[in-house]
Amino acid sequence: MRYDALIIGGGHNGLVASFYLARRGLKVAVLERREIVGGASVTEELWPGIRISTGAYVLSLLRPRIINEMNLPENGLHVYNKDPGLFLPLGRKNLFIWNDIKRTQKEIEKFSKKDSLAYSKWIKFWDTFYDLADFFMLTPPVTISDVGDLLYRFKGSIDEENLSRIGRTFLQDARSFLDEFFESDEVKSALIEDSVVGTFASPSTPGTAYVLAHHVIGEVNGIKGMWGYVKGGMGGVTSAMARACEKMGVDIMTSTEVEEILVKNGEVAGVKTKDGRIIESKIVLSNADPKTTFLKLVNDVDEEIRKRVSALKSKGVSFKVVGYTEELPDFGNGKSLGPEHVASELIMPNVDYIERAYDDARVLGYSREPWLSINFQTSVDPTVALPGKHVFSIFGQYLPFNDRLDDMKEKIAEITLEKVREYAPNFKPVKYEVITPLDIKRRFGIWEGNIFHIDMTPDQLYIFRPALGMSRYKTPIKGLYLCGSGTHPGGGVTGAPGYNAAHAVLNDLNV
Repeated sequence: MRYDALIIGGGHNGLVASFYLARRGLKVAVLERREIVGGASVTEELWPGIRISTGAYVLSLLRPRIINEMNLPENGLHVYNKDPGLFLPLGRKNLFIWNDIKRTQKEIEKFSKKDSLAYSKWIKFWDTFYDLADFFMLTPPVTISDVGDLLYRFKGSIDEENLSRIGRTFLQDARSFLDEFFESDEVKSALIEDSVVGTFASPSTPGTAYVLAHHVIGEVNGIKGMWGYVKGGMGGVTSAMARACEKMGVDIMTSTEVEEILVKNGEVAGVKTKDGRIIESKIVLSNADPKTTFLKLVNDVDEEIRKRVSALKSKGVSFKVVGYTEELPDFGNGKSLGPEHVASELIMPNVDYIERAYDDARVLGYSREPWLSINFQTSVDPTVALPGKHVFSIFGQYLPFNDRLDDMKEKIAEITLEKVREYAPNFKPVKYEVITPLDIKRRFGIWEGNIFHIDMTPDQLYIFRPALGMSRYKTPIKGLYLCGSGTHPGGGVTGAPGYNAAHAVLNDLNV
């Protein structure tokens, strides 16, 4: 069996890469070890009639160009707006963050009139990033000098203060960054979650301002900054992608685990599957993380490359508790469906709370009081549950990866559910499942269960992602490319790594 290009892993980036290669006439196959495509963007029926997004759970960062060129809506993708986006339960005074700026400003006024005015400056600042999003995400990584040239190009159209902020965002910590805009700890707490998602860092760790920036430059249904729930769960994204790929002639092989990437005389020759099949190709794109690719799938790796890849920071720290209830949580506004159930409900009362959770994890190996983001898919999408049932997904941190996390599941469940009940005493799941970084490793095949494949810290971004010499999707092995979240621009359901890697291949082939 022979193909022009093979993609290892049927996650969203692998599917995006296969689409663009096949669109240029290449014969392409996607090899997925699980029985379903989607990688960490899947919907799974954990209990009869209850369909859960076991990995990614909300959508915003998928680039509009990819959505349009793959015709994803025509292939079944439908996204519901998540508005309000955030809800911070704080007792007598709760805080909603809406897509409507003026409505959010009225909310913020409850805590600070100064911050209410500053919020419009905050939104205006990110407009520049929205305008630059495709430049940063759908092109190979820029160098430090490129950033300087870019900032110089905008000199005059952006005031000096914001120009300085844009430059510092790449290295600054999120806490001091938010301090430049706001005085109220409640407002800062509501906005700081995105800076530490998936990252073993606290809000005061340098580089977390960029992680924040990475998460706020998305859109849903043409609305900037909006996040959404995908109809049918996150598998709705990748099932639509799979349909688009199949229309282009891509062969998608599920239950096909790659055991080895075959290399002869420094060049790719194809792959060997776990059931012993040899599939030949001069081009292989690995949607697996860099460590899995070089430390597991390639047997004959140069010692220098092995050292470099082994040193990458990849420890996963995120866990999930997923399940369903028979009534919605009452955060003080009642059990009936309300805007707080549409929003991501954030259990992080102040910034210091997140700092303590991080400190705990470093010392104890888990957070005694984790920060949590709770989402109810059924608040807008009844298709994922039986009538009268409410599907929930709780994302939490910090729980650093180790091989003994199965022993921690009962404790993590207890800590998490008790914490939610501090704010909504009636929260009682009928069924639930704890998904630790160890489970993420086993379920999705990600090294140490890191949802971004490797950390998104300054030393592992842009030309340093995953490492010098491999930052533009090529590897030192001729014909082997990387196309997963461990490459530029990083994690999240963006499709950008797959898009960029495919175009790197096409440029090399001069197709």
